[in-house]
Amino acid sequence: MSVRVRFQERPGITYVPSSRSGNAPLLADIIYKPMPQLYPENKYDMDACTAASIGDLEVLKKLLRINPNTMVSKNQTGWTPLLYAAYLGHNSVAAFLLDNGAQVDDSTNGRWQTPLMMASACGNLNVVRLLLERGANPKMCDKEKRQAIHYAASCCQNVVVDTLLAAGCDPNAADSHGTTPVHEAAIAGHEVTFLSLLEKGGNVEQKNSKGENAAVLGCEHNRILQIISDHQAETAKQAPQAISGNRGPRSLSELLEEMELGKYSEPFKNENVDLEVFFELKEQDFKDMNIPYGPKKRMLDVIKRYKTTGVIRSDTFDSNQSSSTSPRGYSSHPEDDNGKMTDTLRSIRDLNQETKTFVMNALENLGSGDINKVRGQLINIMNNVETISLKVSSHV
Repeated sequence: MSVRVRFQERPGITYVPSSRSGNAPLLADIIYKPMPQLYPENKYDMDACTAASIGDLEVLKKLLRINPNTMVSKNQTGWTPLLYAAYLGHNSVAAFLLDNGAQVDDSTNGRWQTPLMMASACGNLNVVRLLLERGANPKMCDKEKRQAIHYAASCCQNVVVDTLLAAGCDPNAADSHGTTPVHEAAIAGHEVTFLSLLEKGGNVEQKNSKGENAAVLGCEHNRILQIISDHQAETAKQAPQAISGNRGPRSLSELLEEMELGKYSEPFKNENVDLEVFFELKEQDFKDMNIPYGPKKRMLDVIKRYKTTGVIRSDTFDSNQSSSTSPRGYSSHPEDDNGKMTDTLRSIRDLNQETKTFVMNALENLGSGDINKVRGQLINIMNNVETISLKVSSHV
């Protein structure tokens, strides 16, 4: 018989002595113990969600005969049989459920996810095609405003992404955090998915709610950064032709928004400056309106481009560089190049000094807890950094 030994307050420990003579191992005694009772599988009833998750069509047919409502029943987490079938790629089961009452855009779980979202995330292409054929809305959003294409892009499902793009999904659709499918592909570092999105109009410059674009989000993936660089170069080549063919009326506020300087619209409104008057402004006019150096310089560049080429564009323009016949924007006269370089260095010096002032002001405002002022100073710093980068790149 077993012997129970207690050590002070510790729980009891049972020792099983050997039934054989000598030092037979304990395992031999355990083997001779009776096994637990086994029950046949048909002793238990399988629910519709379980049957759909394992792709058991026969069980679903039996459940349909017993109670048709089981095809749209939900489990404790709000998942339906169709969600499981789509998630796990059981195409025939999904078709059977749709034929027997399941809703193609059912989003009853806690995150408002649809069968199309589940199938897209897992790359179940046949189920994706089935759901689209049955009328699934590819632009339907979950609780965080994410669409099926967000799920596919984040999970590197490039074939599904192509299918959803063909169905009308927007590669630049932003969720509640401003994240787009382009951002998701950049974060994942999946080149094929990223290229597919760019080919359908994906915007690498669009930013999320934190101000991060595709290059920032994909900074750990060198190949993604190279694709972005190539895409920007190709876009720059095509931009003049595209813009020259579209000279429709535009407002000053729209131009400033394109330049990401929309916050400076108010001073121009107060002075009754519209788009036409804007192109007649001089540097002193911007100083009188207290426009900081960085934004002021960018606006003057746009004015210079318009007066030189007659084209309204929001990027930086260098009239000397555009008329140069030498590579990289240098003229054939070394003294001219030296003069340009000197002017650039002086401008950078002034921008650096102004940036230091912005940094000191931001630190003071941070100490006082005035977040709005800190945000404004950070925007000024970013504008100056961008301007400095553009000036340096013109000499590289």
